Amino acid sequence: MNNTLKTMLVAAAALTAVSAQAQDKATLDLLVKKGVISAEERAKTLDEAAAARAASGVNRVFPKEDATKRFTIAGYFQTQLENFGYSQTVNGVSTSNYRSQNAFLMRRLYIEFIADVGEGIQGDVVFDMSGNTANSIDRAMVSHTSSIGTFDFGYKKVTWGYEESTLSSLFKASSSKLLTVERGITNRYWNESENGSSTATVSTGRRLGFGAHHTGLHYTSVANPQGFEYGASVTAAAQGFNNYKGLNDLAGFANVVYNYKVSDNQKYAVGVNYGKTRYFSAAGSANTMANMEGYNPFVQAQYNNWTVYAEYLSTKVNGSADGVAGLLAGDHKPVGENLTVAYKINDNWEAVARYTNLNTDGRGQAISDGVRDFSLPAGTGISDKLFNKSNSFYVGMNYYFTLPVAGGSTVNGANAKIQFGYERSSFKDVINTAANTPVAATAVGVITSGYKANVDTFRLQAQVAF
Repeated sequence: MNNTLKTMLVAAAALTAVSAQAQDKATLDLLVKKGVISAEERAKTLDEAAAARAASGVNRVFPKEDATKRFTIAGYFQTQLENFGYSQTVNGVSTSNYRSQNAFLMRRLYIEFIADVGEGIQGDVVFDMSGNTANSIDRAMVSHTSSIGTFDFGYKKVTWGYEESTLSSLFKASSSKLLTVERGITNRYWNESENGSSTATVSTGRRLGFGAHHTGLHYTSVANPQGFEYGASVTAAAQGFNNYKGLNDLAGFANVVYNYKVSDNQKYAVGVNYGKTRYFSAAGSANTMANMEGYNPFVQAQYNNWTVYAEYLSTKVNGSADGVAGLLAGDHKPVGENLTVAYKINDNWEAVARYTNLNTDGRGQAISDGVRDFSLPAGTGISDKLFNKSNSFYVGMNYYFTLPVAGGSTVNGANAKIQFGYERSSFKDVINTAANTPVAATAVGVITSGYKANVDTFRLQAQVAF
């Protein structure tokens, strides 16, 4: 009777262990303690249960295609609270206390799927469910990595602007690793989508849509922490992954950087990004055949607790960009500067400061082009005008949570962090257009001084990456 009972208990434990490992281990421990089964029988039963789980597929992910060698799921999300205040000065008269803005939002909600099919080939798709990217796709490409580097064929960011992306393997930049809560005025002007407009009599330039996401063929050399790295992209000129406009719609980007690594806490990089693409009129609906060409030299350094990066952005926009008389008549050369300094106080706390400066050279910039999410009702002072110049100062703090990793060690980084920052953005010199005339007698295309606007922005952001 006792042997029959023991056999039944062991069999039952082995069967149910397929779906309830922890509970059945406790059951077997109790049976050993009561003397019903031996320790050897317990161990054998656990081994058989583990084999049964493996055969049944419990604790495994099965890709649809058998050729898949490795399937990885990753992602991160950011939740944000933002507050805006606005003030202005018109011909020496200052006005403030305009209606402030407050909002909670899901800033990013990324899910990434990577399928490695062997021989250095993998597919990578990133979905953004926050609605901040075109058609909810942030990246989609097929990649091949070998001893000569990596080729990516598809939709991804080209290397232009430090805050958007960087070629250096010593200083990788991404949205999840930004030292500030949001990117600065300069980065947004070059890399956010083009949003100019045109009529039969006047054109407004605004953002360039130069860098960021393009569909094409991208190459990156093998990582080299003690020497040169380089890359290049041949892409569709228009941003996006299905925005074919015809008319030789191609753009080219090239990048080179020299890395010098002394230690994990002391490393340096200097390089330059180059790009040549087309400018798109209206809302990017047609290729104007007008060229944009620009350079983006940069330096990056980490010395113990200090991290510094500085860059200069310059692009020449062909004067025939919109094909009409008015604001864009003649070539224009927008330029910008970006300087960011961070100091790691300890493993958890980091202080950050940034200065950005932009001169559109007569092309124009709305406040909302530089300050994400800012808006006031039309006709609220000069908040809806186009400005020629802008700059901003940012100060903030980052808190990195201490997280355990394998082997009993800990890590502090972008996996879990909270960021808080204050930024004062200033805009000056209004550009006259047919629908943007601060002085009625002033001709279209003329830049009128004496008009200034300030936006004070507070942002709080929490992030978890996995």
